[in-house]
Amino acid sequence: MELKLVKCPHCGGKVNVKSTICPHCGGRRPSLMGKKRKPMCPRCNVFLNHFSYRNRDLDICPQCGGVWLDRGEFKDLTREGDVYQSQVVPKGYIRGPIRDSIQYIPCIRCGALMNRKNFAKISGVIIDECKAHGVWLDGGELERIRTFIADGGLERAQDKEIEKNRQALRELASNVSGVQFSQRMIHFWNPKRWIFTGWR
Repeated sequence: MELKLVKCPHCGGKVNVKSTICPHCGGRRPSLMGKKRKPMCPRCNVFLNHFSYRNRDLDICPQCGGVWLDRGEFKDLTREGDVYQSQVVPKGYIRGPIRDSIQYIPCIRCGALMNRKNFAKISGVIIDECKAHGVWLDGGELERIRTFIADGGLERAQDKEIEKNRQALRELASNVSGVQFSQRMIHFWNPKRWIFTGWR
């Protein structure tokens, strides 16, 4: 099967037609940013309305209050600098219970089922993410994420990750030491060693 290549609009390099990112320059291919059609709520199946939030035009469901954020919008609104500049984000984050029912929903741009993940691994806010296009947040989740960040949640997540890596390194060092000790003992009790080197 012949590989179909197209030209990258940023650098002109040859790119696999299925690639979302150019391997030469790292640019995102605009043809895969999603068709410009009127977006629908993946939960309620009604058209999303535009609304302005922190000088950005976002899409919101008029029934359930869910919000669609394109990748750049989500990145901007969850940047620590943007959150800390806001005077209205409360500083006391309380993690709520995670919903029991798991329901995978389609991306409003490409229709593929999105992945579910816990934002920052410890926030308790389960977001639905399409890696190519963006993130769906249920009603109130954007505010919860921003409150989590304002309350120092990202630092706690980073500290937890650092501690996890530190523990993994300790275990690895312990295992390596155990292997080295075993190898030395095997080498010490090797009869050939006694014959050729004596008891030294």
